[in-house]
Amino acid sequence: MQELGFTKNDSKVFLTLAKYKVLSPADIARHSNVDRARVYDSLNRLIEKGYIKKEPIKRGANYQVIAIEKIFKSIREGYKKKIADTIILEKAISKLQVEEEEPEPRVWAINSKKKIRKKIKQLIDSADKRLFLIITPDLLMEELGGRDWILKEIWNKKFSSNNMKVVVALKYFESLKEEIKKLLKIQIQVHSIEGGNVIPFGLLIADNDFLLTTLDQVKEAPEYTSGIWLEDGNNKQILGYEHLFRHFISSECKEIKLTNKSNVV
Repeated sequence: MQELGFTKNDSKVFLTLAKYKVLSPADIARHSNVDRARVYDSLNRLIEKGYIKKEPIKRGANYQVIAIEKIFKSIREGYKKKIADTIILEKAISKLQVEEEEPEPRVWAINSKKKIRKKIKQLIDSADKRLFLIITPDLLMEELGGRDWILKEIWNKKFSSNNMKVVVALKYFESLKEEIKKLLKIQIQVHSIEGGNVIPFGLLIADNDFLLTTLDQVKEAPEYTSGIWLEDGNNKQILGYEHLFRHFISSECKEIKLTNKSNVV
C-alpha cells in the first residue's frame, strides 16, 4: 500500500474500512490500532483521494470505502497518465539541452624513423574497415631496415580481416615481386608508383586515423622522418586525404595485377 502512495496510518485505516465496510472513527481506531486523532487525518486524506466517503450527517457520521475495483482502476489510470507525462517531459527537456560541440580530433607531430614505424604498425593493427597506404621507399629498402615487416603486417591484417579494403601504392622493385604476388592473391590492390622522381610524401589512412610523412631531404637513400598523425578524425577531414590518395594512385601509379599464370604484370 505504501508503494502506491498510502501512508502507514492511511493504509491501516483503508484496510480496516475495506474489511468492515462501514465504521465510526472510534471503531476504526479500535480495529486499526491507530490513534483516534490520527484516524481523522487519514480519513480526510482518503476522502480527498476519493477512496472513501462520509455519511451526510453533521454529527456521529460513519465512513465507508467505495468499490475496491474503482479505487485500483483509478490508481492504474493515474500511473498511466504519469508514464505519458514522463514521455512528454523527456522530449521537452531534451530540446532544452545545449548540444555539446563535437570535440576536435587531436593532431600529433611524429619525428624519427623509429616512432613513425611504430605508429604505422599500431594503425595497421587497429584498423577494422580500410587501409590505404602510400608506402615510401625507405620502408622497403633493405639498407634502411628491410621491407618484410610492413608487407607482412599488411598481409596479416587482410588475411585476418577478409572484408577489409586494402589499397597499397609503392615503388616497385624486382625484389618485391614475390611479396606483391602474396598480397594480390588475397585481394589487396597494389599500385606501382611510376617515374623516377622522389616520392614527396607517405600516407596511411586506417579507418578514421591518418599518418602523413614527409621527406626531410633528398639523399641517395631518402628517408621520411617527420610526420603528423590525426587521431580519430571526422569524415570531412578523412575525405580530404582520401581524395589525395585516390588522386595520387590515378595520376602517379599503375595498378599491378596477376596474370592467369600467377605472374605479376
